[in-house]
Amino acid sequence: MEAGPRRCRTIWWVEGGGRTAVFGFQVMRVLVVRLTALGDVARTAEAAWALAAAGHNVEWVVEEQFAAFLQTLPFVQNIYPLPRRRWLKNLKNPLTIPAVLKEGVDLLLDLRDRRFAAAFDFQGNFRGAVVTFLSGARCRVGFAHRGTYEAASLFYTKRVRLPRRPLHRVMQSFALLRPFGVTPPQTPPPVHIQPQFLRYVEEFLYQHKALGKPLVVMHPGVSGFGAYKRWEARRYGELALRLRERFGVFVALTWAGAEYETALVAARASRDAAVVAPRLPDVRFLLALLKHASLLVAADTGPAHLAALLRIPTVTLFGPKDAQIYRPWGPGKVVTADVPCRPCNRRKCKDPICMRSITVDMVYQACVSVLAPLLS
Repeated sequence: MEAGPRRCRTIWWVEGGGRTAVFGFQVMRVLVVRLTALGDVARTAEAAWALAAAGHNVEWVVEEQFAAFLQTLPFVQNIYPLPRRRWLKNLKNPLTIPAVLKEGVDLLLDLRDRRFAAAFDFQGNFRGAVVTFLSGARCRVGFAHRGTYEAASLFYTKRVRLPRRPLHRVMQSFALLRPFGVTPPQTPPPVHIQPQFLRYVEEFLYQHKALGKPLVVMHPGVSGFGAYKRWEARRYGELALRLRERFGVFVALTWAGAEYETALVAARASRDAAVVAPRLPDVRFLLALLKHASLLVAADTGPAHLAALLRIPTVTLFGPKDAQIYRPWGPGKVVTADVPCRPCNRRKCKDPICMRSITVDMVYQACVSVLAPLLS
């Protein structure tokens, strides 16, 4: 570890070599900061595994609703759930403010007691940077200004500058580690799914006489925040019918929260070729279902990145986002429409022509290219 004042240093990251300062660390206790969202947390698991595979002790701060996912990663030694939503709600009530403050101080003390050698901020915004700063880690690593939002880079002691060309999010995460001599491991991250979650899924498949059959999982829903990335539910149903006729696969439609109605629309359009999956109480049940799958079909949403983490092939529908940067990090195909306005950086769109222009046949052909070698 560097001694002396915590002077900030910008590290240039250049593919294939270049000016990269490599620090000679032995085994370190390191903190990963990636608070949200599900797909981003799943992508960051690749970098966390690289740290663990290099011999470092990895701990992680994440928002409370994603902590269950981290429990499936055996290389993460401690998880610090951050109940931001609950805190924001309770701060509106004067009677619960003291409890929120106590809980926040307790979390802060827990982090500082760990005396982390380094904290890596993969979040890249003000919230993540503040958590990184408050962790007490002597070395705080994040992206230089172009890779962050809300002046987050001011909180770091080491800044990594990304190249100007498009770079996949997982490669961006690896870039934070490269100055410390950590490189991508040869094996995918281990994911441990406990037997009770597998049994729950196997009972569902058994009830539909699908245990042992080729399984295609489709996730037609998207978050409210990502509504502009939605593909019409009925099109998933039409796709399911064609895949069953071609390959005899069992198609399960997954959903969460308010997405149930979307899954029902897709099931009706499938003419009984697809079945709505039961409620999956948390992400570990979804991982258990994906473990049985030959393919996942979805828009650019969290389940696609979970499948990629398991190295399950995906067919992902991309509209506004740049697939070079955001596509699942794993085997599979990306389907896009040739429209002049994509990719774009909009958060909302009244007429998402980029998604409407993706036809059922385009997605079907991508699915065939993945399934045919597996099921022939």
